[in-house]
Amino acid sequence: MVVTSALGGVTDQITAEITNGESRRELGLLLRNRHMDLAAELELPAQALAGFTAHLDTTLTDLESLDLGNRSSHDLALSIGERLSTNLLAAVLTGRGIVAVYIDSRPLIRTDSNWGQARVDLETTRTQVGEQLQPLLAEGAIPIVTGFLGSNHRGVTTTIGRNGSDLTATVLGACLQAREVWIWTDVDGIFTADPRHYDGARLLTEISYREAAEAAYFGATVIHPHTLWPLLETETAVRVVNTLHPSNPGTLICRHPQDRGDNLITTAVEGVSVVTVGGYGMVGVPGIAATIFSAVQTVGASVLMISQSSSEHNISFVIRDKDVKKTVEALDRVLGDWIRLDHRIDRIQVMLNVSIVTVVGEDMKGRCGIAGKIFSALGHEEISVIAIAQGSSEYSISMVLHSHQTRQAISAIHSRLDVGHGG
Repeated sequence: MVVTSALGGVTDQITAEITNGESRRELGLLLRNRHMDLAAELELPAQALAGFTAHLDTTLTDLESLDLGNRSSHDLALSIGERLSTNLLAAVLTGRGIVAVYIDSRPLIRTDSNWGQARVDLETTRTQVGEQLQPLLAEGAIPIVTGFLGSNHRGVTTTIGRNGSDLTATVLGACLQAREVWIWTDVDGIFTADPRHYDGARLLTEISYREAAEAAYFGATVIHPHTLWPLLETETAVRVVNTLHPSNPGTLICRHPQDRGDNLITTAVEGVSVVTVGGYGMVGVPGIAATIFSAVQTVGASVLMISQSSSEHNISFVIRDKDVKKTVEALDRVLGDWIRLDHRIDRIQVMLNVSIVTVVGEDMKGRCGIAGKIFSALGHEEISVIAIAQGSSEYSISMVLHSHQTRQAISAIHSRLDVGHGG
């Protein structure tokens, strides 16, 4: 079975139309020309081309007639890229004598109505997938399935967030108890560090689901952290492989890695800021943390990391740069009386130009001296650590550093731990 994304840039083009009110007729013409050019390049036979052209024209007519005044219509518009590319791929395969069937995933993937970031109902989806896909697979047909799409209990189109095609694949893999889900991308797999930033990065042969999810959350962009959750309680593995080097084995993500050595992954999240709420009047006050993070939640900002002093007189957290202004305004509204009237809080500070560097690995748990080696490496390079957090799972240690020292820090940690050769 194949799960397909939109052609590169198509979803961004549709998003721009929704956001900026650009001409839908112009967008439709642009999308039509691009897909028809690709169909010509792939030399579709006449019958396959006719079927695809009919689907293309019908789909783009839907785009022009949409009322984009509500969020559900936005999701319907965003579904167009996958519907076109998937139908085109099915037409290409059919034209070459392969028994391929175009499958619109909306009747398969049941979600809630959280437009743009819909959550998948795995149990209902499992039933629907079994009823609709199993018979095709039993007949030897190859379903070519739209990624990124679902529908709610009323059958209204939803989308499951960017990188949603990978999530579609793992949801279907879980429902069908697949042996492996292969994610085709443009890199050889998951490395011990970003090879663009560190020449000594090594390809990981196998890692666990939780390591991969933690690394993805803290900046390893090869796979989205949400992609893995449907498989956590299954025996289905994920293999990350390179479209440009298809013979390479890639990285296997599974429950019980065998060929792992003592590998640790060093990742970085850039474009973030530290917000600190402080004051000695905060000490021992029940609910202050809840008040702070409720304010952050109201503006939809995602907190990537939290650090609190043992004396409880300040709380620091890291958010994306794009969320700083609205977060500080929300905190000022909620905490204003604490600041101006009784002075329990004396500051809301923002530190810009920072990054989070994280070391991830199951092997950190129970291995003495890892933290010491990390901070020794940073100290040797005269890199100052602004804040520290370690998860209770002991799978990771995260540090906030000045942005200009990010690559230097990754190189120092990677070399000091001798990643991939025993730590």
